[in-house]
Amino acid sequence: MFFCPQIQFTEDISMTIPSKTTFSIGDTAKMSGASQKQIRHWEAKGYIPEAIRVVSGDRAYRRFTLGQVEAIGKIKAYLDEGYTLSAAAQKVNGTDISKKEGRNHA
Repeated sequence: MFFCPQIQFTEDISMTIPSKTTFSIGDTAKMSGASQKQIRHWEAKGYIPEAIRVVSGDRAYRRFTLGQVEAIGKIKAYLDEGYTLSAAAQKVNGTDISKKEGRNHA
């Protein structure tokens, strides 16, 4: 189980939201606790996988999978604990680093 400030994820969240397979950046931000600006930045820098782009007219909209929403929420939680963005992303992606290396020290 994974806890985000706004939502608690369980392994069977698909039963809670059966009709949703992807989420807008606004919904992703609400569920993960990260801002839309943070999500765009993390995506641009490669800390999270690129969102699916859905074209509508002249615009392309980001759509995130549930796995991406969970990863974004975990990164945000690690940042709130004092990890750097790089260290938080490495932890979420399974790279083992020590907390000492990954924490911001003022």
